[in-house]
Amino acid sequence: MRITSVRSKTAAAALAIGITAGGVAMAAPADAVTGGTYCGATQQFAGDVYAQACLAVSGYAVQPSIHVTNHGSHTVSGTTWVNHLGSYEDYASCDGMTATDPGTWCNAGWDWIGSNSYAQAQGSLVIDGVWYGKLFSPSEYIN
Repeated sequence: MRITSVRSKTAAAALAIGITAGGVAMAAPADAVTGGTYCGATQQFAGDVYAQACLAVSGYAVQPSIHVTNHGSHTVSGTTWVNHLGSYEDYASCDGMTATDPGTWCNAGWDWIGSNSYAQAQGSLVIDGVWYGKLFSPSEYIN
């Protein structure tokens, strides 16, 4: 007879659907990532400012960033950070994001998150003194 505790059943179910500490359910990963850069969709703000959040992965470390292309004469500042299982880590703020092509990067430092973890780059923009919302990279499973 096999005895399975409620705790182990709950843990197995949570692992199967990838529930993070923040309570967000994500599909179980097909493959864990060990390297590369993973960017969210490019979004348009204030008519002619384009931005996206990216997560660089190297082993068990991640680096969040936002990329901004400013085709107007806007004053743009940005902030980026890592969402690591609902914990917000490794912030960086950048002012003067005025470059057109190829744009301006705002990079935070590398954050060691270890194995068997989810991470996502997030960011926000302030354009001409107005907050324009958040940017998200894909959430990646690191193992």
